[in-house]
Amino acid sequence: MYLKKRHIEILKEMLKTESQAEIETKLPEEFQIRVIELFILGLAEIQGNRIIITEAGRKIVKAAEGLELPDTIADSAVIKMLELLEETGKVPEKWMEILKERKLADENGITEFGRAILEVYRSTHPVVYLTPEIASFLRGMPKIGTLDELITFKNSKAYGDNIINALQAMRLLKISPPTEKGSAFSTTPAAKLALRALSMIPVFARAIVLRKEDFEALKAGRKTGELESMGLVNEKGVTEFGKAISDTYEAMTREEEKVLPIYVLEDEIKVLSAIREIEEKNKTNPDVLPTEKEIREKAGIEDIGELLHLLESKELIERRFVKGRDTYWLTDWGRKALEHGPVSVDAMKAVTYAESGDVPIAEWVIKAQEEGIVRAGVTDKGRFYLKLSREIKRKPYLTRYDAAILAKLPKKKYIHRDELVRLVKDYIGGDEKDIIRAIGEAEAKGFIIELQNGMVKLTELGEKVKSAIESAKLQEIIKVKFSLTPTLFNVLRVIKENIETFNRIWKEKGEARDYKIEEVDVIKKHLSLSEEEIKKALTMLRALGFLGSKSITEAGKIILDAYSL
Repeated sequence: MYLKKRHIEILKEMLKTESQAEIETKLPEEFQIRVIELFILGLAEIQGNRIIITEAGRKIVKAAEGLELPDTIADSAVIKMLELLEETGKVPEKWMEILKERKLADENGITEFGRAILEVYRSTHPVVYLTPEIASFLRGMPKIGTLDELITFKNSKAYGDNIINALQAMRLLKISPPTEKGSAFSTTPAAKLALRALSMIPVFARAIVLRKEDFEALKAGRKTGELESMGLVNEKGVTEFGKAISDTYEAMTREEEKVLPIYVLEDEIKVLSAIREIEEKNKTNPDVLPTEKEIREKAGIEDIGELLHLLESKELIERRFVKGRDTYWLTDWGRKALEHGPVSVDAMKAVTYAESGDVPIAEWVIKAQEEGIVRAGVTDKGRFYLKLSREIKRKPYLTRYDAAILAKLPKKKYIHRDELVRLVKDYIGGDEKDIIRAIGEAEAKGFIIELQNGMVKLTELGEKVKSAIESAKLQEIIKVKFSLTPTLFNVLRVIKENIETFNRIWKEKGEARDYKIEEVDVIKKHLSLSEEEIKKALTMLRALGFLGSKSITEAGKIILDAYSL
């Protein structure tokens, strides 16, 4: 979206006449540029020398009646501010000032004008309008970065501002609302498809334009002279170029699937490195195994258990029972993570947001640049961690901080991160920096989502896990470093999958306080764990309220259901 006061002035004139010449006489300043932008936005149709206002254009004019508007009304950053205000009910004061200045919001929230802008944005479909100049800019520009970097690129190549405006109008480029560290930008998935299409043209001689009716013609396999002249169809039907442009059109308004960011801590890399060293020794000396003790000594980290659970939850290591001992081995993911090094949640959010068609804030982008996740685009490291984020099946892992975050976040309601930090600190104590980091990690685990305005809400998974811990022994849960691990979950899963056997054990052998040896024997057949680890798991599941003496508790059932997919 890109809307200026001049656009509305032209739209008003279009209610009186369809003659471009007449309107241009009255409003000559950059008239042709503004008309093209209106066309791209779906607010006007161009037919030869005629320019016709669309229903969406009429809505804008009607909503703007009687308003004193500034020169620029809406761009992709303003649309994001409006969306976040609508979604969460709160945006930073600086954003609110911008929205008020543009008559899009007031002390009561979004105004009628603001709602009209949002409605038009959501109901209209931009036109694909790729000129040689736009194509050249899109090919050469950085694909993600700070707004200053984009402006520097634009100025260095002597491009006008209109290129950036057109890309925003086509939803190929998004700019973030300003934060403490400025604004950021990212190209959208539709821009990737546009670039793919452009790579199919050896010589770009004319504008490529695809309107709704053209898209429908392509989809139906119909030929028109205009489509043929652009190379979108030929005597055999729709060309590969035509399909690529059609894909671009579809992607402009498509809601992309959100990707959960991953993170890997420095200490996790140390543990992975230690395991790799032990694995190398194991090749020549099979008695040397990556046990918890060996890994602790090699990594030089005393509290190694928590990190092993964390790595297992991300599929970076796998646990095996070898030669009577519990051992931990690198997965392929773990080996590759070692090559790329650590990454933070914020750095990955720069990439995952951009990949899902949203825009990251400057803080995330700068962090991603510092950590080598992005440069002019996404780096090899960024692509690896994006692939990891997308493809792994995260296993349950719940820390003390996670439990406190879930306990203090209300269901179906946003609260600001600063308030959440205070609530968690009051509840279980802890350092503010550690709590902030834990909030990011809770997002990577899929429990919460933190938006660009700092507002936080439980996800569907987060709500389920919250229900589980609240129906378990919450006061015990918040006392332990971790209350749910892949091992604990797997033990619980085996019990569920063999519930008839366990029901018989519980009936014949009576209630179990911590564990029964018969329970251990059954679980041992299904999991590669030592008896000692199984006993610990059963004891812990019962102590925390996920397993009762003769049944899986309601809390345990909720956890199993939450992670069943």
